[in-house]
Amino acid sequence: MHRTLARQLRKLNIEASTAPDDSLWVELLRYIDATYTAADDDRYILERSLTISSDEMQAMYQKQKVSYENRLHSILNALPDVLFFLSEDGLCLDVMSGNTRLREKYQRIGVGKHVHEVFPDHAYIFHDAIRKALDKGDLVVIDYDLVIDDQTRYFEGRIMPAQYEHDGKRTVVFIAIDVTKRLSSQVQSRLLNTVFESSKDGMMIVDRHFKLVSVNSAFCELNNVSREDIGEALPGIKDRILKQENGKNIAKALYRDGYWVGEITGQKQGGDVYPLWLTINTVKDDRDMIINYVLMLSDVSEIQRSREELEHVATHDALTNLPNRILFQDRLHQAIKRCQRNDTVGGLFFMDLDRFKTVNDNLGHQIGDNLLIQVTKRLQNICRKTDTLARLGGDEFTLIVEDVEKVEELSIIAEKILNMFLEPFELGNYKLDVSSSIGVSVFPQDSMDPGELIRHADTAMYSAKENGRNNFRFYTEELTSNAYEYFEIEIAMRSALQFDQFFLVYQPQFDLITNEIIGVEALIRWLHPKLGVISPARFIPVAETTGQIEQIGEWVITETARQTRTWDQAGLPPFTVSLNISRKQLIVPGLSWSVSQIIDDVGIDGSRFEFEITESSILDRQEIVYANLKELKSMGISLAIDDFGTGYSSLVNLKQFPLSRLKIDQSFVRDVTKDTNDEAIIRATIALGKSLQLAIIAEGVETEEQREFLIREGCEHAQGYLYSEPLLPEQIIELFQKVNRTMK
Repeated sequence: MHRTLARQLRKLNIEASTAPDDSLWVELLRYIDATYTAADDDRYILERSLTISSDEMQAMYQKQKVSYENRLHSILNALPDVLFFLSEDGLCLDVMSGNTRLREKYQRIGVGKHVHEVFPDHAYIFHDAIRKALDKGDLVVIDYDLVIDDQTRYFEGRIMPAQYEHDGKRTVVFIAIDVTKRLSSQVQSRLLNTVFESSKDGMMIVDRHFKLVSVNSAFCELNNVSREDIGEALPGIKDRILKQENGKNIAKALYRDGYWVGEITGQKQGGDVYPLWLTINTVKDDRDMIINYVLMLSDVSEIQRSREELEHVATHDALTNLPNRILFQDRLHQAIKRCQRNDTVGGLFFMDLDRFKTVNDNLGHQIGDNLLIQVTKRLQNICRKTDTLARLGGDEFTLIVEDVEKVEELSIIAEKILNMFLEPFELGNYKLDVSSSIGVSVFPQDSMDPGELIRHADTAMYSAKENGRNNFRFYTEELTSNAYEYFEIEIAMRSALQFDQFFLVYQPQFDLITNEIIGVEALIRWLHPKLGVISPARFIPVAETTGQIEQIGEWVITETARQTRTWDQAGLPPFTVSLNISRKQLIVPGLSWSVSQIIDDVGIDGSRFEFEITESSILDRQEIVYANLKELKSMGISLAIDDFGTGYSSLVNLKQFPLSRLKIDQSFVRDVTKDTNDEAIIRATIALGKSLQLAIIAEGVETEEQREFLIREGCEHAQGYLYSEPLLPEQIIELFQKVNRTMK
């Protein structure tokens, strides 16, 4: 049997050079070569038989045979694979393997059974292979898989006819070699090779002396070298890496940490440099000695470009492409440091377009955006390269100017900016005159803190607006005091209504010819527990800015209606009560409905009221304003233009809105008989009013000369200290009684 096995193993082509990885196969073949050659040599046996008896020779032969069989059996049972002896009909005669678990398992379930009983799913494969091996008389190799312990294992089966019959049936030797690990390694190796070669990232493996082991095409492309020349180029590539700004850090990191990751600079064939992301890892052996370096290169130009674009979007205004608030604050911080270091002066300009909201609301946001773009271009034309022009949002622009020797130079820059707005802006079918208000803070004079400088410039800008717009103001401490007062008033006003701190006074209005009282004007006052009586000139602008004017305005209308009813109940003759309506109230769509509710609840007729509006009110959101005024007029409420001549009304506006009376502003009345220009304005106003069939009333009449001038020019009504100061409600009753006695 052992000679048969030896011959079959030889025919199975299991040579030392091609045997499986396990050295036991090699040992087996060497043993067979060393033993059976001598054991089968008849001449050797014959020579031995001449010197010893036949019994001694038989005993020696038997002993040597047993020794050979035991040694061969030991080697066979030490094999890692499984060897089957099968008959031609698939009957398992014996099983051998160095894997005790497998040998015992297959001996238990296989010996004495047919393959279709042991491997029903693969029986046809085995039977077919046995038939082919016996028919051909040669080796047949098959591949198959089995599920062993819930895991799929892959095998290579080698089948060879044996010169041995069992019960008259031919036999074969079947060696089942487990190739699972080998296949897995091959698959993994192919995958790694595929990934390595097809990767868009450059990959290279070198030994510890930086000699090439393997490289992919991408690495060659990134280094502008062919695969054939990469070996010669390696020293240059190494030097280029280590000569980077962080070259020393690379060497230290590899020595200390075993890897380095960072950005280096590459160079294209044209000489242009571009960013590369380099990763270097060391590979060590079991003795912790470096044997290889693995380099990976990635072109991060697109990533860097995307990062720069994102940074640009995050730090620049989308409409004008100017630096936004984030970048502006950083630039301001750096500018302050430079001025401090160089002992120079810098200026922060805070610019706001005058009446930009009117353009947006009436002409649309597209026109407004176009205006902002044109303003940006004009500002850029007068800025130096070292200046920083930014848009903070809306119509707010800032300009940082550095390295100024004298503060007076900042005034010249502010004048240039204002002059820049002198030329009209062409916006589609419109040609608009637009101006700007500018606030300027100086560093380091005003502050070294960026946030404080911005607040100072903003405060100065609002001061410029309050002083007629289209001008500039430098920051002063006085402006801060005013701003603080503004803030204090805003906070205190929130509780003024709740604690009944507002009250009304009424200034009588007289007929200039008959001296009769024709009405009163309701004027709001604020009695603050600490600040005393606060004039509406101080708190009304704050209320309009903060949005509290609607609530205050509704209180004034309600309180006036209640007081009018109280006067009626006291027996006073009916007269008109005038009250001011804020421009902010007029653009609220529900104003007319709110007024209707109030007069209905109080039980007073709308004809008892006259609402005074400013000229600028009819410029804001005209559709809503016109609808509100029309509804108020339908309730019987009279409408008057207050402070006529100080605003921006036109004949078109005066004709369009349902007005009843014009009020001449006291600034014109004050200098009558002293200023011929004021006299001319009053004459023109009276003439205009009469041509539009509007009644005329003058305010601020304090002297007889003023009264006589107004009568001569045809003015009908007047109010002022010549007649009466504003009075409390009970004083109005006393005044009526006094006037009535005089009239009698």
